[in-house]
This record gives sequence, C-alpha cells and structure tokens, in this order.
Amino acid sequence: MRRRWVLSVAALEFAVLVLAGCHGVGGPVSDSLDGTSWLVVSLEDKASLPGIKMTAVFDTSKLHGFSGCNQFGGSYTVIGDRIRINELQSTLMACLAPEGAMDQEQKFLTLLSASDSYRLADGHLRLLHSGQVVLDFIPHD
Repeated sequence: MRRRWVLSVAALEFAVLVLAGCHGVGGPVSDSLDGTSWLVVSLEDKASLPGIKMTAVFDTSKLHGFSGCNQFGGSYTVIGDRIRINELQSTLMACLAPEGAMDQEQKFLTLLSASDSYRLADGHLRLLHSGQVVLDFIPHD
C-alpha cells in the first residue's frame, strides 16, 4: 500500500512539473509578443485613417503605444493564444484633423481592450474578439 501511495505522489509531482514547464508560474514560459512593436493597418477590416499611425509595443507584460492622438499604456497577459489587455490609460489630447481621428482612436482602444486572443501569421499580428479579427497589425520599428 505504501509503495502505491509513493508512486501516486511521484506521478502527481511529475504532472505538476510538466504543466509548470508548459505554462510557468502565472503564465507561459515564452511570450511570443514580448519585445515586439506593431503598426495598425485595419480596425474591423477597415483601413486606418490616412496620416494617422497607431502603434502597440509589447514589453514584458506591459503594453504601450500611440493611439492616433494620444499615448497609451497598460498591461497584458498571454496564455497560449489567449490575450488579456488590462488597465489601459491614455493621455487626453484632442485631435481636430483629420475628421474622425478621435472616433478612430476611441475605437482602437476599445477593440484593444476587448481582444481575447491573437494570431501571428504572414508577418501580421491579428487581435481577435470572439474569434473575429478586430485589429490587424504589421511590424513597426
């Protein structure tokens, strides 16, 4: 009986170590977005307004960038292909031109916060909400 219990404990410890190796403590071992910078090309399949650059930089669980008129920052966590973007804050500058710039900025920040998964493919970062691509990015220097 004692031997069976020892084997069971050993098997449980092995399973825990395997799972910890896959996900690490509090998240994945490797975050494929860490250290990357992206430029928005479309919001819900509509091109961003001409002359407005919106960016997102992922850096060690911190997210920051430019939303068209303002700087923003927040945090993010990744587990597998799931992403959670939290605590977004933004400066409060107003942009009068081009027309629609402020609406686009608000939409960008809303879609960023609503994203629940992501895909990296064909040189693009695509953020999704409920399986639908809401933001499409290309690499940015």
